[in-house]
This record gives sequence, C-alpha cells and structure tokens, in this order.
Amino acid sequence: MKVTTVIPSRGVASVSRALSIIQILVEHPEHELGVSEIARRIGIGKSTAHQLLSTLVAHGFVEQNENSGLYGLGTRLIEAGAVAASHAGLGPAVTPVLEELVRETGETTSIGIIVQKEIVLVHRVEAQSVLRVDLKVGTRFPLHSSAIGQVILASMPQKACARIFDELALESKERETAEHDVERARVNGYAIVHDTPVAGINAIAVPIRGVEGKAIAGLVIAGPSFRFDPNNVRDTAIKKATLIAQKVGQIHASW
Repeated sequence: MKVTTVIPSRGVASVSRALSIIQILVEHPEHELGVSEIARRIGIGKSTAHQLLSTLVAHGFVEQNENSGLYGLGTRLIEAGAVAASHAGLGPAVTPVLEELVRETGETTSIGIIVQKEIVLVHRVEAQSVLRVDLKVGTRFPLHSSAIGQVILASMPQKACARIFDELALESKERETAEHDVERARVNGYAIVHDTPVAGINAIAVPIRGVEGKAIAGLVIAGPSFRFDPNNVRDTAIKKATLIAQKVGQIHASW
C-alpha cells in the first residue's frame, strides 16, 4: 500500500514526509522495512527517504537493525505513546477507578499496553505504604513473562499468539514456560506472577477489553510478596477492569 503524503498549505514538506514514514512503521509494527520499500510507499526518492530516516534514527523515533539494515519504530515513540495514552482514554478518565482499587487493596495499581513486543506502563496510582512497588509510567516489561503481557497474549487468537512467540525468538524452554503461562491465563481469565519481572513482588493482571472483546490493555495490582496474595484481590480486579472498559468506550486493540 502506498501512503500519499498530503502537504497542507503552509505545511513543511520534509516534516510531512517524516511523519508519513512514522505512520507506515506504526501501521506495520510486526515488520521492519527497508529504505527502498519506504521510499516506494511514500512516493519519494530513495536518497530523500534515507536522509529522513537518518534524522529520525538520530532522534530515536526510528531504529535501524544493525544486522538487516531494516527500519522499525524507535524507543522515543514508545515513550511518547505511553505519555499520550496516559492523557487519553486510559489516563485521567480512569484515575478514580484506580484510586478506589488502591484503597480497597492497599497496593499499587497500573495499566499497561503492548508496544513493539513489550509491555509499557501508561498509567498508575501508587499505594500509600512505605514499602510498595515503585515504578514509573513508561517502564517496560517483557511481553511473555509479565502478568499484563500474559493476559493480553491470552486474549489473542492462538495463531496470532504463536506468531508473536516466533518473533520473540525465545529459547525453547523459556518459550515452553511462557506458552504454558499464557494458556493458563487464557483458561483462568487472569495471570499471576511471583518475583517476575521484579524480585520480591507478586502481581495479578486482568485484561481491559475493547471492541470485540479484545484486550486493549491490562490492569495489574502488585505488592511485596511477604504481604500481598494476588488471589485475594482477583474478583475485585476483574470488576474494576470491567468498569474501566465501560469508561474508555469502544477502543480497538493495537494487535
């Protein structure tokens, strides 16, 4: 598919073209693209595309694979997406729900989304306890081993889930364990992790569902393992995730 670069009156052609490159990469997050393919899709010369890509790489919005030379989304876009999400439907609108959940459980609660095969925290409300899970919005976790990642993967069709595991290129034993965890989350409707990915922390995640029941995000409650038993808050987490889904409305999953 060719992306037509529309340059509004008084617009800047180079900026419009750079944004078109980002748009292409956002629309094809599962594939890295070469400079020739990007140039063809936008309808510009290869040298121009290369200059634009070099600028985007320098600023971290695009990354180039050292082995293949292909281009994909960069970490700056991940961070920007996390900040944007925190100010959109999964941000202030659902803060009261998270605050109520913190009061009921006494533990920190967060919302995470899938971005480029990782989980990124986009909103959270901290517990008041001195001993609590202290992570920031924008923190990233492995998709396959985090509680949020497991519930999002579990909501996918099995073929789509298997394709992501192929792309993650895990060691055979690690993949076997991860697939078992995801299947358990698929059956249970939630995922519980211990000491993963943070040592000394227990966590439970449940899916926040959007259009067609697909998980658009995950709601996680986490606390120190010596005092927090995730099983005790399972029903509460599920109820709050349903309430959040009602508040944010019909959002399409990114996968």
